[in-house]
Amino acid sequence: MSADVVVVGAGIVGAATAWELAARGVAVRLLDRGDVAGGTTGLGEGNVLCSDKDAGPELELTVHGLALYDELEERVGAAARIRRKGALIVHPDAGTWAGEPARLERLRRAGVRGELLAPDAVREAEPALTGPLHGASRFPADLQCDPRAIARSLAAHPGVAVTTGCRVEGVEVARGRVAGVRTAEGLVAAGAVVLAAGPWTAPLAASAGLRLPLEPRKGQLVRLRVPDPQPRLIRHKVVDGSYLDSVASAEAGLELSTVVETTWEGHVLVGSSRERRGFDTAVDAAVSDALVARAARLMPALAGLERDAAWAGLRPWLPDHLPAIGPSEAAEGLWVATGHEGAGVALGPVTGRVLAQAYCGESPLVDLAPFDPDRFGP
Repeated sequence: MSADVVVVGAGIVGAATAWELAARGVAVRLLDRGDVAGGTTGLGEGNVLCSDKDAGPELELTVHGLALYDELEERVGAAARIRRKGALIVHPDAGTWAGEPARLERLRRAGVRGELLAPDAVREAEPALTGPLHGASRFPADLQCDPRAIARSLAAHPGVAVTTGCRVEGVEVARGRVAGVRTAEGLVAAGAVVLAAGPWTAPLAASAGLRLPLEPRKGQLVRLRVPDPQPRLIRHKVVDGSYLDSVASAEAGLELSTVVETTWEGHVLVGSSRERRGFDTAVDAAVSDALVARAARLMPALAGLERDAAWAGLRPWLPDHLPAIGPSEAAEGLWVATGHEGAGVALGPVTGRVLAQAYCGESPLVDLAPFDPDRFGP
């Protein structure tokens, strides 16, 4: 087997990268140890959000990423299950509310649509929010989608050769240049390799001489069953303002914040937890209890709903909270696309586009310097 480019990891980031390269005439082979979109991609809420960001390189990339979903909806069709329901960043605490007007203004200057809402307007927009509130900011363009369906559609591009059930053991480097990847079945030769294996990327990068301080950041979700899902109990993605601090935290220990929204079928998803404890994906019943209790303080109606399921997944986390996107000087032909943490669905398609643009000598949508995979040093 051989290709111009081997992409390792068939989640939404890798599938989008493979699609964008193939659309430019590059011969691409997409490899994954499991199925397409069988890992992190399908374990979250499927959100594409500008609302939980602040000014900076990630927001700039996210603005382009959100716009790209119009194109994806045309390409994938109804299977993408795109709902532009918008998001509410709600503030039960005065401390987070105090800084929200200034944050909203920074987002507006970056091209994000949003508005401040007083408590009465919040409850009119989201009647289930009967808990204490100082106010909220509303972002009407944020959306929810089915990332598995989108990734599988992108991977099905006729120019992408997909091999699942293929465990990549390392990157083969000869005389400072990438020669392909090593698998249990042998060498897959390629002139370039893109590492898009999410939380599992760091050892692959190390095999090519790139130190990438990437760790898995565990997150747990609970699904609550709504007896009669129509009309929808919750209209928006609802995020407690403290969530923004949790995302930006460098702490390894357990952190809890509240995010609530409905599934496509109308049941309720409750999150969110963050902790760095290796590759542990065991469900912690105490964390589930705490997540539901916190959510019920905002939306008391949730307390009486039956718990239908709980699960955990792993987000690829980097210490400066920015993804690694682009070429590495560790070896000629080594490219990286990982570290999106909880924003992989929002940033996966646009990451594929900017990486393919850079690989093919085009001008990327954004400056890739802040996302340099080599920024952490040798």
